[in-house]
Amino acid sequence: MPISAVVIAEDELTSVVIVTGHYPPAINEADKDKGYLSRLVTDAFALEGIKVEYVFVPWARGLRMTRLGSEACIMYYAKTPDRVKSFFFSEPLLEEEWLFFHLKSTPVKWQKLTDLSRYIIGATLSYSYSEEFHKLADEQALNVHWVARDKQNWQMLMAGRIDIFPSAKTGWYQLRQLYSEVAIEQITTHPKPLKTNLGYLLCSKEHRDGKFFRNKFNQGFSKLKKLKPLSYYIPDSQDKSWPVDPD
Repeated sequence: MPISAVVIAEDELTSVVIVTGHYPPAINEADKDKGYLSRLVTDAFALEGIKVEYVFVPWARGLRMTRLGSEACIMYYAKTPDRVKSFFFSEPLLEEEWLFFHLKSTPVKWQKLTDLSRYIIGATLSYSYSEEFHKLADEQALNVHWVARDKQNWQMLMAGRIDIFPSAKTGWYQLRQLYSEVAIEQITTHPKPLKTNLGYLLCSKEHRDGKFFRNKFNQGFSKLKKLKPLSYYIPDSQDKSWPVDPD
């Protein structure tokens, strides 16, 4: 029988490939554990006897290849109606607040998103900012400059080529990898968040083992949450509880 024709029974599956992109320090190819979020996912799968291999690719490419079923899982993304059509979602891994970063020399005032029409906004392709943000960007009611990587946005922000850049609080870590503390003193954030969202492990509906791996992860994650507090994995999360899916 050709190797390609061999079918592995689900109860014999002991490893999974998870596609992801760089999102340090949460997901970082350079770290031994691949970042604290990767460690969480690895530990949850390990409780179900499944070993994880991480494959790092650009975000847009990773989402496309997993959507088509080339690999079973990708992490980590917010839940959107479009993604629900293509993926099985895990229990939420992490809750993040997204803020607008800007130079202190560029005062930013806003209450509703249309107030930001006066600014040049940097954004990274394949990120989900908010449904309203993307709608206003598509309608050109907001002046959004899209690039492939966060690094490009930080460079443009520091050079004054964009006025604001929405990022999770991990943006401070990214800035420290690129600039000195003295240089970073130029940067601040607006206190009003663009959004607070939950991030998930996504498993492809086109992959034959997608639902199996989603279920196995959830089982392991349920056990993990009884063994460890959120603060064991996530920095600056003391006194916070594990996130709960509102659905």
